Amino acid sequence: MKQSYRIKRTGENIKKHRGLAFDKGLVFLVLVLLTLGTIMVFSASYPYGASHYNDSLYYLKRQIIYVILGIGVMIFASKLKVKFYKKISIAFYIICIILLVIVLFGGFSEGVAKRWLGIPGTSLSFQPSELMKLGVVLMLSRYFENSNSKKKNIFFEIILPGIIVFLPCALILLEKHLSGTIIVVIIGISIVFMNGASIKKMLSIYGITGILGGVAFLFTNSYAMKRIESFFNSNADILSDKWQTTQGLYAIGSGGLWGLGLGNSRQKFNYVSEPQNDFIFTIWCEEMGYFGAVLVITLYALLIYKGYKIALNSDDKFSSLVAFGIINQVGLQAILNMCVVTDLVPNTGISLPFFSFGGSSLIILLFEMGILLSISNNSRQVS
Repeated sequence: MKQSYRIKRTGENIKKHRGLAFDKGLVFLVLVLLTLGTIMVFSASYPYGASHYNDSLYYLKRQIIYVILGIGVMIFASKLKVKFYKKISIAFYIICIILLVIVLFGGFSEGVAKRWLGIPGTSLSFQPSELMKLGVVLMLSRYFENSNSKKKNIFFEIILPGIIVFLPCALILLEKHLSGTIIVVIIGISIVFMNGASIKKMLSIYGITGILGGVAFLFTNSYAMKRIESFFNSNADILSDKWQTTQGLYAIGSGGLWGLGLGNSRQKFNYVSEPQNDFIFTIWCEEMGYFGAVLVITLYALLIYKGYKIALNSDDKFSSLVAFGIINQVGLQAILNMCVVTDLVPNTGISLPFFSFGGSSLIILLFEMGILLSISNNSRQVS
Protein backbone atom coordinates (compact mmCIF):
# COMPACT_ATOMS: atom_id res chain seq x y z
CA MET A 1 0.00 0.00 0.00
CA LYS A 2 1.27 3.45 -0.90
CA GLN A 3 2.32 5.45 2.12
CA SER A 4 0.95 8.95 2.62
CA TYR A 5 4.49 10.31 2.57
CA ARG A 6 7.85 8.94 1.52
CA ILE A 7 9.68 9.28 4.83
CA LYS A 8 9.66 5.67 6.04
CA ARG A 9 8.33 4.83 9.45
CA THR A 10 10.23 2.46 11.72
CA GLY A 11 7.40 1.52 14.06
CA GLU A 12 4.94 3.38 16.21
CA ASN A 13 5.89 1.92 19.58
CA ILE A 14 9.52 2.98 19.83
CA LYS A 15 10.02 4.83 23.09
CA LYS A 16 10.93 8.47 22.96
CA HIS A 17 14.16 9.67 24.46
CA ARG A 18 12.79 12.58 26.42
CA GLY A 19 14.69 14.92 28.66
CA LEU A 20 17.71 15.44 26.40
CA ALA A 21 18.42 19.15 26.19
CA PHE A 22 19.85 19.13 22.69
CA ASP A 23 21.13 17.02 19.83
CA LYS A 24 24.89 17.15 20.43
CA GLY A 25 25.81 16.01 16.93
CA LEU A 26 23.72 18.69 15.23
CA VAL A 27 24.94 21.43 17.59
CA PHE A 28 28.56 20.39 17.02
CA LEU A 29 28.26 20.56 13.23
CA VAL A 30 26.50 23.93 13.31
CA LEU A 31 29.09 25.42 15.68
CA VAL A 32 32.02 24.11 13.62
CA LEU A 33 30.57 25.58 10.42
CA LEU A 34 29.85 28.87 12.20
CA THR A 35 33.40 29.02 13.59
CA LEU A 36 35.04 28.32 10.25
CA GLY A 37 32.66 30.74 8.55
CA THR A 38 33.41 33.56 10.99
CA ILE A 39 37.16 33.06 10.60
CA MET A 40 36.78 33.14 6.84
CA VAL A 41 34.57 36.25 6.92
CA PHE A 42 37.46 38.06 8.62
CA SER A 43 40.12 36.64 6.32
CA ALA A 44 38.11 37.38 3.16
CA SER A 45 36.82 40.81 4.18
CA TYR A 46 39.62 42.76 5.83
CA PRO A 47 41.00 44.26 2.58
CA TYR A 48 37.49 45.23 1.45
CA GLY A 49 36.63 46.62 4.88
CA ALA A 50 39.83 48.65 4.99
CA SER A 51 39.36 50.12 1.52
CA HIS A 52 35.62 50.83 1.76
CA TYR A 53 35.07 51.57 5.48
CA ASN A 54 38.57 52.42 6.70
CA ASP A 55 38.23 49.53 9.16
CA SER A 56 39.69 46.11 8.41
CA LEU A 57 37.56 44.62 11.22
CA TYR A 58 34.31 46.15 9.90
CA TYR A 59 32.73 42.86 8.80
CA LEU A 60 34.20 40.68 11.54
CA LYS A 61 32.76 42.84 14.35
CA ARG A 62 29.31 42.72 12.80
CA GLN A 63 29.49 39.02 12.03
CA ILE A 64 30.40 38.20 15.64
CA ILE A 65 27.34 40.14 16.83
CA TYR A 66 25.13 38.30 14.32
CA VAL A 67 26.56 34.93 15.39
CA ILE A 68 25.94 35.64 19.08
CA LEU A 69 22.39 36.83 18.39
CA GLY A 70 21.79 33.87 16.09
CA ILE A 71 22.96 31.33 18.65
CA GLY A 72 20.64 32.92 21.20
CA VAL A 73 17.76 32.68 18.73
CA MET A 74 18.67 29.04 17.99
CA ILE A 75 18.62 28.15 21.70
CA PHE A 76 15.30 29.93 22.17
CA ALA A 77 13.76 28.21 19.14
CA SER A 78 14.98 24.81 20.33
CA LYS A 79 13.10 25.25 23.63
CA LEU A 80 9.73 25.77 21.92
CA LYS A 81 7.55 22.73 21.33
CA VAL A 82 6.89 21.45 17.84
CA LYS A 83 3.17 22.02 18.36
CA PHE A 84 3.91 25.75 18.68
CA TYR A 85 5.39 25.82 15.17
CA LYS A 86 2.42 23.85 13.92
CA LYS A 87 0.05 26.34 15.51
CA ILE A 88 1.69 29.42 13.98
CA SER A 89 2.43 27.93 10.54
CA ILE A 90 -0.57 29.44 8.70
CA ALA A 91 -0.20 32.87 10.32
CA PHE A 92 3.55 32.84 9.66
CA TYR A 93 2.98 32.07 5.97
CA ILE A 94 0.39 34.86 5.63
CA ILE A 95 2.68 37.38 7.34
CA CYS A 96 5.47 36.43 4.93
CA ILE A 97 3.11 36.99 1.98
CA ILE A 98 2.19 40.43 3.34
CA LEU A 99 5.86 41.33 3.80
CA LEU A 100 6.61 40.28 0.22
CA VAL A 101 3.86 42.61 -1.00
CA ILE A 102 5.16 45.47 1.17
CA VAL A 103 8.65 45.02 -0.29
CA LEU A 104 7.30 45.76 -3.77
CA PHE A 105 6.13 49.19 -2.63
CA GLY A 106 8.25 50.12 0.37
CA GLY A 107 11.40 48.07 -0.02
CA PHE A 108 14.82 49.13 -1.21
CA SER A 109 17.41 47.72 -3.56
CA GLU A 110 20.98 46.56 -3.35
CA GLY A 111 21.91 46.17 -6.98
CA VAL A 112 19.13 45.39 -9.46
CA ALA A 113 16.92 43.45 -7.05
CA LYS A 114 14.41 45.20 -4.79
CA ARG A 115 14.25 42.70 -1.95
CA TRP A 116 15.01 44.46 1.36
CA LEU A 117 12.83 45.91 4.10
CA GLY A 118 14.15 48.23 6.78
CA ILE A 119 13.29 47.65 10.44
CA PRO A 120 11.70 50.89 11.78
CA GLY A 121 13.81 52.74 14.33
CA THR A 122 17.00 50.88 13.44
CA SER A 123 19.58 50.71 10.68
CA LEU A 124 18.87 47.00 10.26
CA SER A 125 17.17 45.39 7.28
CA PHE A 126 16.07 41.93 6.18
CA GLN A 127 14.80 40.03 3.16
CA PRO A 128 11.23 38.70 3.49
CA SER A 129 12.15 36.04 0.93
CA GLU A 130 14.47 34.51 3.55
CA LEU A 131 11.53 34.20 5.94
CA MET A 132 9.37 32.77 3.16
CA LYS A 133 11.71 29.81 2.75
CA LEU A 134 10.67 28.75 6.24
CA GLY A 135 7.09 29.93 5.67
CA VAL A 136 6.61 27.55 2.73
CA VAL A 137 8.13 24.66 4.71
CA LEU A 138 5.79 25.20 7.68
CA MET A 139 2.69 25.83 5.58
CA LEU A 140 3.11 22.81 3.32
CA SER A 141 3.92 20.54 6.26
CA ARG A 142 0.81 21.73 8.08
CA TYR A 143 -1.32 21.32 4.95
CA PHE A 144 -0.18 17.76 4.29
CA GLU A 145 -0.63 16.71 7.90
CA ASN A 146 -4.19 18.01 7.91
CA SER A 147 -5.12 16.94 4.37
CA ASN A 148 -7.86 14.35 4.15
CA SER A 149 -6.38 11.01 3.13
CA LYS A 150 -9.52 10.25 1.12
CA LYS A 151 -8.95 13.28 -1.09
CA LYS A 152 -6.16 11.70 -3.08
CA ASN A 153 -6.53 13.45 -6.40
CA ILE A 154 -4.41 15.78 -8.49
CA PHE A 155 -6.02 18.93 -7.10
CA PHE A 156 -5.37 18.22 -3.41
CA GLU A 157 -2.03 16.45 -3.93
CA ILE A 158 -0.40 18.74 -6.49
CA ILE A 159 -2.37 21.79 -7.62
CA LEU A 160 -3.36 23.24 -4.23
CA PRO A 161 0.14 22.69 -2.73
CA GLY A 162 1.51 24.19 -5.94
CA ILE A 163 -0.49 27.37 -5.30
CA ILE A 164 1.01 27.55 -1.80
CA VAL A 165 4.49 27.40 -3.38
CA PHE A 166 4.06 29.47 -6.55
CA LEU A 167 2.10 32.37 -5.03
CA PRO A 168 5.07 33.64 -2.98
CA CYS A 169 7.42 32.74 -5.83
CA ALA A 170 5.54 35.12 -8.13
CA LEU A 171 6.01 37.91 -5.59
CA ILE A 172 9.72 37.07 -5.16
CA LEU A 173 10.16 37.14 -8.94
CA LEU A 174 8.63 40.61 -9.02
CA GLU A 175 11.47 41.63 -6.70
CA LYS A 176 13.87 40.39 -9.40
CA HIS A 177 15.19 37.87 -6.90
CA LEU A 178 15.77 34.85 -9.13
CA SER A 179 17.94 32.81 -6.74
CA GLY A 180 15.38 33.18 -3.92
CA THR A 181 12.62 32.05 -6.27
CA ILE A 182 14.57 28.98 -7.36
CA ILE A 183 15.26 27.94 -3.78
CA VAL A 184 11.66 28.38 -2.61
CA VAL A 185 10.37 26.43 -5.64
CA ILE A 186 12.73 23.49 -5.12
CA ILE A 187 12.13 23.36 -1.36
CA GLY A 188 8.35 23.38 -1.89
CA ILE A 189 8.39 20.76 -4.64
CA SER A 190 10.66 18.50 -2.58
CA ILE A 191 8.12 18.53 0.26
CA VAL A 192 5.28 17.73 -2.16
CA PHE A 193 7.38 14.84 -3.45
CA MET A 194 8.11 13.55 0.07
CA ASN A 195 4.39 13.55 0.75
CA GLY A 196 4.01 10.92 -1.96
CA ALA A 197 2.92 12.85 -5.06
CA SER A 198 3.41 11.25 -8.47
CA ILE A 199 6.64 12.38 -10.15
CA LYS A 200 5.00 12.31 -13.60
CA LYS A 201 2.12 14.50 -12.46
CA MET A 202 4.51 16.89 -10.71
CA LEU A 203 6.67 17.22 -13.81
CA SER A 204 3.68 17.77 -16.08
CA ILE A 205 2.15 20.52 -13.91
CA TYR A 206 5.07 22.13 -12.10
CA GLY A 207 7.40 21.71 -15.07
CA ILE A 208 5.13 23.64 -17.43
CA THR A 209 4.46 26.33 -14.82
CA GLY A 210 8.14 26.70 -14.03
CA ILE A 211 9.24 26.89 -17.67
CA LEU A 212 6.60 29.48 -18.56
CA GLY A 213 7.43 31.58 -15.49
CA GLY A 214 11.18 31.33 -16.09
CA VAL A 215 10.94 32.28 -19.76
CA ALA A 216 8.67 35.24 -18.96
CA PHE A 217 11.10 36.43 -16.29
CA LEU A 218 14.16 36.17 -18.53
CA PHE A 219 12.53 38.07 -21.40
CA THR A 220 11.36 40.87 -19.10
CA ASN A 221 14.63 41.22 -17.17
CA SER A 222 17.60 41.95 -19.38
CA TYR A 223 20.15 41.59 -16.57
CA ALA A 224 19.12 37.96 -15.96
CA MET A 225 19.19 37.16 -19.67
CA LYS A 226 22.66 38.73 -19.89
CA ARG A 227 23.92 36.41 -17.15
CA ILE A 228 22.54 33.38 -18.96
CA GLU A 229 24.11 34.49 -22.24
CA SER A 230 27.50 35.16 -20.65
CA PHE A 231 27.40 31.74 -18.97
CA PHE A 232 27.00 29.92 -22.28
CA ASN A 233 29.28 32.27 -24.21
CA SER A 234 32.88 31.11 -23.92
CA ASN A 235 34.00 34.42 -25.43
CA ALA A 236 32.19 36.59 -22.87
CA ASP A 237 34.13 39.60 -21.64
CA ILE A 238 35.98 38.51 -18.50
CA LEU A 239 36.59 42.16 -17.62
CA SER A 240 32.86 42.87 -17.24
CA ASP A 241 30.20 40.18 -17.63
CA LYS A 242 32.24 37.33 -16.15
CA TRP A 243 34.65 39.28 -13.96
CA GLN A 244 33.56 37.90 -10.59
CA THR A 245 33.22 34.30 -11.78
CA THR A 246 36.59 34.40 -13.52
CA GLN A 247 38.37 35.88 -10.50
CA GLY A 248 36.71 33.26 -8.29
CA LEU A 249 38.03 30.49 -10.53
CA TYR A 250 41.50 32.02 -10.38
CA ALA A 251 41.25 31.94 -6.58
CA ILE A 252 40.18 28.29 -6.49
CA GLY A 253 42.91 27.29 -8.95
CA SER A 254 45.58 29.18 -7.02
CA GLY A 255 44.89 27.16 -3.88
CA GLY A 256 46.22 23.87 -5.20
CA LEU A 257 46.10 20.91 -2.84
CA TRP A 258 47.03 22.63 0.43
CA GLY A 259 46.20 26.28 -0.20
CA LEU A 260 48.23 29.46 0.23
CA GLY A 261 47.58 29.52 3.97
CA LEU A 262 44.95 31.22 6.10
CA GLY A 263 44.96 34.96 5.39
CA ASN A 264 47.21 34.68 2.32
CA SER A 265 44.63 34.96 -0.47
CA ARG A 266 45.59 37.31 -3.28
CA GLN A 267 42.24 37.45 -5.07
CA LYS A 268 40.47 39.08 -2.12
CA PHE A 269 42.45 42.26 -2.76
CA ASN A 270 39.82 43.91 -4.96
CA TYR A 271 39.71 41.09 -7.52
CA VAL A 272 36.81 38.98 -6.24
CA SER A 273 34.00 41.49 -5.70
CA GLU A 274 32.79 41.55 -2.06
CA PRO A 275 34.64 38.29 -1.24
CA GLN A 276 32.94 38.02 2.17
CA ASN A 277 29.56 37.34 0.55
CA ASP A 278 28.50 34.90 -2.16
CA PHE A 279 32.04 34.11 -3.36
CA ILE A 280 33.55 33.44 0.07
CA PHE A 281 34.04 29.76 -0.81
CA THR A 282 36.54 30.74 -3.52
CA ILE A 283 38.68 32.53 -0.94
CA TRP A 284 38.42 29.53 1.37
CA CYS A 285 39.66 27.28 -1.46
CA GLU A 286 42.51 29.67 -2.28
CA GLU A 287 43.71 29.77 1.31
CA MET A 288 42.93 26.21 2.42
CA GLY A 289 43.27 24.35 -0.87
CA TYR A 290 41.62 21.22 -2.21
CA PHE A 291 41.65 19.44 1.13
CA GLY A 292 40.10 22.45 2.84
CA ALA A 293 37.31 22.40 0.26
CA VAL A 294 36.78 18.68 0.90
CA LEU A 295 36.59 19.37 4.65
CA VAL A 296 33.81 21.95 4.23
CA ILE A 297 31.87 19.79 1.77
CA THR A 298 32.16 16.88 4.23
CA LEU A 299 30.79 19.03 7.07
CA TYR A 300 27.79 20.01 4.95
CA ALA A 301 27.25 16.37 3.97
CA LEU A 302 27.28 15.32 7.63
CA LEU A 303 24.84 18.11 8.52
CA ILE A 304 22.48 17.03 5.73
CA TYR A 305 22.74 13.41 6.86
CA LYS A 306 21.98 14.47 10.41
CA GLY A 307 18.95 16.46 9.27
CA TYR A 308 17.57 13.56 7.26
CA LYS A 309 18.09 11.24 10.22
CA ILE A 310 16.07 13.61 12.41
CA ALA A 311 13.34 13.68 9.75
CA LEU A 312 13.25 9.87 9.58
CA ASN A 313 13.02 9.52 13.36
CA SER A 314 10.35 12.16 13.89
CA ASP A 315 7.11 11.17 15.56
CA ASP A 316 4.62 12.80 13.23
CA LYS A 317 4.22 13.86 9.64
CA PHE A 318 4.47 17.59 10.34
CA SER A 319 7.80 17.23 12.15
CA SER A 320 9.20 14.92 9.48
CA LEU A 321 8.35 17.23 6.60
CA VAL A 322 9.54 20.36 8.42
CA ALA A 323 12.88 18.73 9.25
CA PHE A 324 13.25 17.55 5.68
CA GLY A 325 12.37 20.97 4.27
CA ILE A 326 14.77 22.87 6.52
CA ILE A 327 17.78 20.64 5.92
CA ASN A 328 16.97 20.51 2.21
CA GLN A 329 17.20 24.29 2.12
CA VAL A 330 20.66 24.26 3.72
CA GLY A 331 21.92 21.54 1.40
CA LEU A 332 20.41 23.14 -1.68
CA GLN A 333 21.92 26.56 -0.95
CA ALA A 334 25.35 25.06 -0.26
CA ILE A 335 25.29 23.03 -3.48
CA LEU A 336 24.04 25.91 -5.63
CA ASN A 337 26.56 28.34 -4.14
CA MET A 338 29.44 25.99 -4.89
CA CYS A 339 28.11 25.36 -8.40
CA VAL A 340 27.88 29.11 -9.03
CA VAL A 341 31.42 29.92 -7.86
CA THR A 342 32.84 27.02 -9.91
CA ASP A 343 30.92 28.23 -13.00
CA LEU A 344 28.78 25.09 -13.24
CA VAL A 345 25.57 27.15 -13.22
CA PRO A 346 24.90 30.82 -14.03
CA ASN A 347 25.68 33.37 -11.33
CA THR A 348 22.43 34.02 -9.45
CA GLY A 349 23.73 35.40 -6.16
CA ILE A 350 23.29 32.61 -3.60
CA SER A 351 24.90 32.83 -0.17
CA LEU A 352 26.81 29.95 1.43
CA PRO A 353 25.06 28.90 4.68
CA PHE A 354 27.04 29.68 7.86
CA PHE A 355 29.91 31.18 5.81
CA SER A 356 28.70 34.20 3.84
CA PHE A 357 28.54 37.49 5.72
CA GLY A 358 24.99 38.35 6.70
CA GLY A 359 22.81 39.51 9.54
CA SER A 360 19.15 38.63 9.10
CA SER A 361 19.88 35.68 6.81
CA LEU A 362 22.24 34.10 9.37
CA ILE A 363 19.83 34.70 12.26
CA ILE A 364 16.94 33.17 10.28
CA LEU A 365 19.13 30.19 9.38
CA LEU A 366 20.03 29.62 13.04
CA PHE A 367 16.36 29.98 13.96
CA GLU A 368 15.69 27.11 11.55
CA MET A 369 18.45 25.08 13.20
CA GLY A 370 16.66 25.72 16.50
CA ILE A 371 13.46 24.28 15.03
CA LEU A 372 15.43 21.26 13.89
CA LEU A 373 16.79 20.85 17.41
CA SER A 374 13.25 21.09 18.81
CA ILE A 375 12.10 18.35 16.43
CA SER A 376 15.12 16.23 17.31
CA ASN A 377 14.49 16.67 21.03
CA ASN A 378 10.97 15.33 20.56
CA SER A 379 11.89 12.50 18.23
CA ARG A 380 12.27 8.81 18.94
CA GLN A 381 16.02 8.82 18.70
CA VAL A 382 18.45 11.59 19.53
CA SER A 383 22.13 10.90 18.92
